[in-house]
Amino acid sequence: MKKYFLMPIIIFPVVIFASNTNFLSIYNMGLNQNPSYQSATLQLIQAQNNLDAINSFFYPTLSLTTSSFTLNASGVSVTSQLSFTLGLLNLYSTQIGFSLPLNLNSLSFGNLYISASRNLIVEDKANLMQAKSSYSGALWNLENTKWSYLNTIVQNIFNWYFYQKMIDLYSQEVQILEGVYKSVSPLNQSQQNSAYQQLLSAMSSLQTYKNSLISIQPLPNFTPYSTELYKDTISFVSSLTSNLSTNVDVNEIVSQRQDIQSLEYQYMAYKYQADLWYLPFIPNPSITFLLPVNNPSKWSLSLNLNFSILNGGSNILQSRQRLTNVTIGHENLQNATTTDISSLKGLLLNQKTLQINLLAAQNNVQTALQNFQTIKALYEKGLESFDNYMLANINYQISLLNQERVQQQILLNKIQIMQMEGMPFGGEII
Repeated sequence: MKKYFLMPIIIFPVVIFASNTNFLSIYNMGLNQNPSYQSATLQLIQAQNNLDAINSFFYPTLSLTTSSFTLNASGVSVTSQLSFTLGLLNLYSTQIGFSLPLNLNSLSFGNLYISASRNLIVEDKANLMQAKSSYSGALWNLENTKWSYLNTIVQNIFNWYFYQKMIDLYSQEVQILEGVYKSVSPLNQSQQNSAYQQLLSAMSSLQTYKNSLISIQPLPNFTPYSTELYKDTISFVSSLTSNLSTNVDVNEIVSQRQDIQSLEYQYMAYKYQADLWYLPFIPNPSITFLLPVNNPSKWSLSLNLNFSILNGGSNILQSRQRLTNVTIGHENLQNATTTDISSLKGLLLNQKTLQINLLAAQNNVQTALQNFQTIKALYEKGLESFDNYMLANINYQISLLNQERVQQQILLNKIQIMQMEGMPFGGEII
């Protein structure tokens, strides 16, 4: 009874996995499970929040300050008060909101205050450029993570198909060559050595592809590889890369990428900070204005000053860092731009090389086909052995598979070009 009950449990997941041959669904499943993608998503949300905090006029916040206790020589004293601070506006780096204290003993509210606070010296431009830099960098990181995972999963599927097909063909070849080797008379040493050498070469190729197949990473949720999934992947990637142009202005494309824009914003932030190189040497007081709603005449304005005179030379280092960062930012921008331009040009040149390789592979297919047709005609007339006929057919199939391998490499190279150009899946530059 138990074995009949267990059969549906064993078969059901297999049916689900086997039917899930849609590449995009597998890609999305794996991407959402990818730690790098999850981290990049959180990084973008944080960068967006920081940018909104600077750009947005209306930026609500709510904070609570609870009661505390103090232990001293006289005993324990408790401050039974809960203060609500509601921030509403961010006007020229001035935080405007309301403050309302609550007495926990009597459960009664105190006076409601309108509060406004800011530092006397605020580096608005530098802070804005820094926030834009973080946002552009986070956006690039997220898109780059998507492309990197796409490249990985497509390459795994392509490799599985190629290795599996090669294993099938070389398994057939090894079986035929074993028969050929055994059929050679031991008296014919030269022919026997030649047959043995061919057999060893085929066995070596077979083992190489078997080892390569084992090294391929499993698909998300252990979805099995299949020919149907391979065909759907080819269709998806071909459609994705169909409008890619290799005749582009590389310098202009790289300059528009989000990671380069991030470095440009960072460089501008450094320049603004360098203009205030003296800031670490002077006090920067914070100003707070309080206005009781029920008694406006009792307004108050306070100035808080906290300045460290002896700090082990920290202010000198901070000032020097502001000036040095300008050079660092400029070098980072120049180096990244130069490297990215060189990398993109390399991928575009590689695309041309792959097209030449494809022509060579197509020529090999024609040569193998002609050889197979010749041997087939001779075999049909009884002038050629069945083993040679089968080996010629296998050689033709291998040439076809090698041609398909170059076509795979062309698609993968196109994915890498789109990644380097900073394109999202929609096809437009970010």
